[in-house]
Parts: sequence; C-alpha cells; structure tokens
Amino acid sequence: MRKYNLLLIIMSYLKIFFLMLCMTLVSCTGQKTRKENDNNDKVGIEVGEIKFPPQNVLQLKSYYLSSSVHVDSTDYLIGYNYRSHSLDYMNIKSRSVTQIVLPGDGPDAIVRLSGIYVQSLDSVWISDESERVFMVDSVGMIKRTIDLKKYLEDQEQLLINTNYAMFTSHLFYNSSRRSLMFLVKNIASDTFLVKEVFIDKDGKMATYQLSSSKVVPDMSKGYAYINFPNVNFVGEDIVYNYPVESSIYVLNIRTNERKYILADSHYTSNIIKKCTTVGDYATLEKHWLENPHFYDVMYLPKYKIYARLHADKVDFDEKKGMEKLINERDLYLMLFDENMEKICEVKLSNYRYSPFTGWNATYSGLALFVDNFLDEKNNTDDLTIDIISPK
Repeated sequence: MRKYNLLLIIMSYLKIFFLMLCMTLVSCTGQKTRKENDNNDKVGIEVGEIKFPPQNVLQLKSYYLSSSVHVDSTDYLIGYNYRSHSLDYMNIKSRSVTQIVLPGDGPDAIVRLSGIYVQSLDSVWISDESERVFMVDSVGMIKRTIDLKKYLEDQEQLLINTNYAMFTSHLFYNSSRRSLMFLVKNIASDTFLVKEVFIDKDGKMATYQLSSSKVVPDMSKGYAYINFPNVNFVGEDIVYNYPVESSIYVLNIRTNERKYILADSHYTSNIIKKCTTVGDYATLEKHWLENPHFYDVMYLPKYKIYARLHADKVDFDEKKGMEKLINERDLYLMLFDENMEKICEVKLSNYRYSPFTGWNATYSGLALFVDNFLDEKNNTDDLTIDIISPK
C-alpha cells in the first residue's frame, strides 16, 4: 500500500511538471513568443508578430531593401517597392502602409534603387543604379542630387548593395558631420575602402581603408561573389564583416582605432570552405548552400546592442530543387552588447523567414519580414513582420 501511495505521489508531481512545461512552451498566436537558449547566454529573445490588414496600396510581402526611423515613439520601415517603383512607408504601430511613387521618366528620373537611408520621414536618402544619390521628401519631391561618380577614381567601383546571397553594404548619412558614406572597391589593389562625401563642401571627401579578413586574408579565388564585406555604420564607427567568416571588425573614423572581434557561432561552422571546383553559376550556388553565410551587423539603439544573422549550410539534394533548399536553411541570431561581447545566440523559427528578403534594424528591435516559400501558415500575400527584441 505504501508503494502504491508513493507511486501516486510521483505521478502527481510528473503531471504538474509536464503541465508547467507545456504552459511555458505554448504561446498565444499573433501575440508574443519567447525563446530561451541553451548556450548559457545572458539574455533571450522575444518575438512580436505584426500583422498588417489589407491596404489601399499594393505593398509587397517582403522588402529586400529598407531602412527604419523612430519618430514620436513610433517605428517606421521605409521599403523599396520594385513593382511600383515607390517608397512604401510602413507604420509599425498603426499597421498601415502609405506609398510615394518615385519619378521614373524625364531629366529627374530615378532608376532601380541600390540603397536607402532614412534621416527623417521628410528626408530620405536613396541611391540608384546610375550611381547618384537623391534626397526625397515625404511626397516624393527630389530636394537634392549628388553624383557619386565625381568622387570615384578610374580604378574604383561603387558598392552600395543589398543582396543577401552576396553581401550588404549600406548607404549612410551622418547628420552631425553632414556627410554621405558608402563602400568602394579599388580594383587595382583589390582593397576596400569607405568614402565620406561632405555634402556642403563641394569636392571635399575623406577615405577610410578597411582591413582584410584576418581569417581569410586572400579571397581572390574560390569565393566568387561573396568576397566583399558587409558594411554598416553606427555613429562614428564603420562596422563590417565578411560573409565567409564570423569575425566582426570596427573602425572609428574620428580616432582611427580598429577593433577585431571574435564572434564565433556555437551552433555552426565559422568559416566557409573554399570552392575548388571551377564551374558555372549552378556550381557556385551549390557551394553557397553547402556553407554558412554571415550577414551584416546591425545596431538596436533602444537596447544599445548589436545583432547579426547568419544562415547555416544545408545538405545539397538536387531532387529537392533550389527554392526548397534555400528556404530550408536554418537562420541564427546573435546579439552583442555595446562592447561587442556576445550575449545571445538562438536559432529562429524554421520556414518563416527568407534568407534573401529580408530584415532591418529598428529602434525597438530587429524587424524580419515573414516570407518563406515553405511556410504553409502564411501563404498569402499579406504583410506580416516579426519584431525580435531581447528580454
């Protein structure tokens, strides 16, 4: 009898334990979910889902090119809508989208965009494939035009680009210095540098040379289209990294101080293997899938932390097809404090985000567009954004 009573007590405790476990794991749909980590990290993450209702404008499901601004306690994302050649203003709080159509014809025509930096809702800096930068207001009027070709040498290549299969180098406007900053490659010396153009001082410019990767110093062969740095800007710091390895590099433009941060992943390989096979684009794409890929480093002002995403490799199976393989990739988020100490690494939800289109840092967290070919729950064209923040 005692053994029977003891067994009942143990079973009761087990029921309570599993009930508490289920309550911890299950969350309300469309609200916020929390993810703990098993990596002895200092913080976890919280995911808030923002579903936009049907709009009066034809917005996209996801925007590969976007920038954010924080105004009156509200986060806005401004994304390039390539279908309508417009800037789409997404109000995260009101869940509304307004649209500014860009001029596509005439002497002031703006062609396909390559970069966006939002100074304010009424001052948006954009670059296009003609290698010009425009400042447009909230109704789409061009207030300023700067031809970046004037600041390039014969052997220099402008690299304002957002292509998550290759690299991401942002356009940046430094309001305190009244300058535009962007990445350039010197083809002759095979080096990368950032140029700073002072917009009120015609012809005045500063140049900052970036350090090569300490892990893979020579990327001239075997890395194809991923041998460029990801470049972002935080105040007076140029924060950059290379898609082929996990380290982070920082250059302060005022002091010229350089920092090198080991930012290894706990879950994936931290270096891409060199492609030794000479082949066509399909060969390079297979190599890209069979290796991790490290994306640009972003800054979340509210928390004074940095965030970086990276995709893990997948086992290549030609029968699955490229689209399925691409969308099967695991996506990891790493967070770093203001001293670039790692404080979190967590795997994000499977089949929810695309490794191509896209994400952006906002004041309140990391915004990821919910858009994955394999996602059966979100298979409409409705706009849904997840906001990931530390907790």
